[in-house]
Amino acid sequence: MSVLEFIRDDEANPVVDCPTCGKTLSTERGMRQHYTKVHGEPLPNRTCRGCGLEFYDPKARREFCEDCNPNAGEHNGNWSDAMETTSCERCGEAFDYYPSNKDGKYCSSCVDAADGLLPENPATKGDRVAVHCRSCDTELEVRPARLEEQTRGFFCTLECYGTWLSETVVGPAHHQWKGGPIPYGQRWWRIRRQALEHDDYECQHCGADADELGQNPDVHHRQPVRSFDQPDAAHTMDNVITLCRSCHRRVEEGTIVVSPRDER
Repeated sequence: MSVLEFIRDDEANPVVDCPTCGKTLSTERGMRQHYTKVHGEPLPNRTCRGCGLEFYDPKARREFCEDCNPNAGEHNGNWSDAMETTSCERCGEAFDYYPSNKDGKYCSSCVDAADGLLPENPATKGDRVAVHCRSCDTELEVRPARLEEQTRGFFCTLECYGTWLSETVVGPAHHQWKGGPIPYGQRWWRIRRQALEHDDYECQHCGADADELGQNPDVHHRQPVRSFDQPDAAHTMDNVITLCRSCHRRVEEGTIVVSPRDER
């Protein structure tokens, strides 16, 4: 049975229950975001074709789990139907290895005990150090050399990097900068509050709510304020929609499209 259980009230309104806490969300995407943020790990998104095991793949491409990897053993292009035996050039002990485009030279014990790489490549690996994602504070392990390379810090996912950019890189330095500030006026705050209340403080694309986000969602203008002669004309319920920060950024970039309320 899949770890996600889909419960459909009717064909037009599918909802998804969290398998751990039972929270109901309106989309599978919203459920996955909720599970990662609230329960600390991603839900499986792939089913192994070999054994049926559910597992998570960041790129959602793999068809087999690690145990059923079809590129290992006899399925590998370098498979020679058996292992070969040779002597370790460092300690002299015999060991078995799979033939490939390189001959076996060192036994696993010498490899594990080596300080850095073995003679053909004297470069040292270096110990990993702990850093934190600048967006969600998840702990990551990186090589010391990368500490000087990453001037903006480290991020666990592209989504976290995008969120950090939206919140931190502002003004002319932002990739979507289109000029100076626009005075929104008092009407904007009234319409913003009405939109949040109308949409139950939930992102209308992925379903994430204020509790999951840790803050109120954004309110997005479907037609940009800059396209109106008077900013107040842009502040209507027909022209605004509630979105989480991540979906708001993706809408602004044009990678997703949200439907008007009357089409929902």
